[in-house]
Amino acid sequence: MGKIEFKVATIEDAPVIFSLLEKLSQDLDKENEFSGSVTALEKYGFSEPPAFEAILASQNNKPLGLVLFFYEFSTWRGKPGLFIQDLYVSPKARGLGLGAGLIKEAVKRGQLKDVVYVDLAVHNSNTDTFGFYENIGFIEINDKKTLLLEGKPFDMLRENK
Repeated sequence: MGKIEFKVATIEDAPVIFSLLEKLSQDLDKENEFSGSVTALEKYGFSEPPAFEAILASQNNKPLGLVLFFYEFSTWRGKPGLFIQDLYVSPKARGLGLGAGLIKEAVKRGQLKDVVYVDLAVHNSNTDTFGFYENIGFIEINDKKTLLLEGKPFDMLRENK
């Protein structure tokens, strides 16, 4: 067994990122909702300014995991933070510490921007991961509710009327 390596993704890694995100959507039984593309990853993740950053975990040049994140700002804290959009570890690599390692690498990367917290959302159906996140030190925020605006209601806000 080879050493596990972490690396900041580059535009050349967009197909690998896409493949891992597809696997994540399958794990969550959400593949019908996944509409990403390699082209979108290249356009938004590797342009200036990038909409996200990603770190890949691999062993013997075989991709095993990914963390995709972006920076946000907390007016309450007066400091920037990281929002983890996606965290995926292949089933055969779970239990090796890759998930925690990917988060740690994202936090190290975030230190370049003075981040002081990490935020993420977990699908309610993904109950197996709650213990994982709690063991790292994440806490559930009960005074927040995640809301989403997309589709027709979003388009109505964009229209110039």
